[in-house]
Amino acid sequence: MRAGRLISSTANIAMKHMNIVIQHKQRRQFSNRTRNDAIQELFRHLESNYGNLSSLIDTGTAAETIVADDGIIHANHLKRLFEHDATALHVRNFYNSESATQLGEELIQESMSKGGKNWKVSTSRGLESSDVGTLGEHPPYNVAVARERQSISSSQNDGDSKDATTPIDEYFEGVQREFHSRRRNGTSYRLWPLDKLRLELDEAWQFGAGLAREQKDQRRAFGGGLPRIMRGPTRWKGFIHVDDLGPLDSNRGLFSANIYLTVPDTDANKHTNTNPDAGALYIWPLGVRSRLDWYRNAITLSSLSAQDPESQLVLRKALGTPNVIHPEPGDLVLLCAQRPHCAVGFSDGVRVSLQSFLQYESEKRLLIDC
Repeated sequence: MRAGRLISSTANIAMKHMNIVIQHKQRRQFSNRTRNDAIQELFRHLESNYGNLSSLIDTGTAAETIVADDGIIHANHLKRLFEHDATALHVRNFYNSESATQLGEELIQESMSKGGKNWKVSTSRGLESSDVGTLGEHPPYNVAVARERQSISSSQNDGDSKDATTPIDEYFEGVQREFHSRRRNGTSYRLWPLDKLRLELDEAWQFGAGLAREQKDQRRAFGGGLPRIMRGPTRWKGFIHVDDLGPLDSNRGLFSANIYLTVPDTDANKHTNTNPDAGALYIWPLGVRSRLDWYRNAITLSSLSAQDPESQLVLRKALGTPNVIHPEPGDLVLLCAQRPHCAVGFSDGVRVSLQSFLQYESEKRLLIDC
């Protein structure tokens, strides 16, 4: 009996403790929901009373797309772009068009034989496959970082060896393989377009340019860019997004560089796509230059990081008319990755490009990574 009462008493105490824990957790969850709802309501109030996204659309030279027809990256064009006195820079014939097309076809064949890695996008339904795939010996660095964190979290208690190769190590090892393999063309060598980009940025920019490196340990080189493949028919009209949500700053910023190798045939898409810009690049000259302006329009701007069809409609209406760039094989397009942009969807064909990112800081070397 004593043992029975003791068990019963212990069970009652445990049950009461469990109920207290559950109630505390529910209150905390309710508190978090309440706080989040309050924050959302605050931003809705700010935007409805003080928001005016159209007033932040740049005009004049800051809204221009600079076009260079000579195939050369000019220092004055870079300066305008980096200081946000231009929205984009389009360098036509940066790489020989015939060589670009041939290289694009090789990458298409590579994607068919080896497969590609699909980029995931965030939607209201969670992570979903996008229309873009990547090729190469390594993932983008942010993907490697995410894998590293997941690996650390899952192996905290399983006694794995600290000497095991980590996702970050695999990334840097893959970077070196990617560099070496892309420069080879059978038994000979060729000028890989991303190498040409690095050389000419270094020559054009007065403070030089080169690969970003680790800030500690071995100071290994980051990747210089990866091939991206987009096949029609695409499911999406074109996802408007930014790669960095920070306000524009004339002293620093994040920029992307895209070298186009193959593009969808415009005439072929006329019969199946009513959009005359199918396969083009849209970029909006939105100039959010302070955190206050961002907060005033936070509800609409937050859709730039949660890409779903509903939010895209809101963004398109709010942003208005974009700058339209129709790249051809061999063209280079540099743009501020903090301005909204998207690749326009298409019905037929394949678009192959090479992409890298540029980190700009005033009076410092340009850092290239991927």
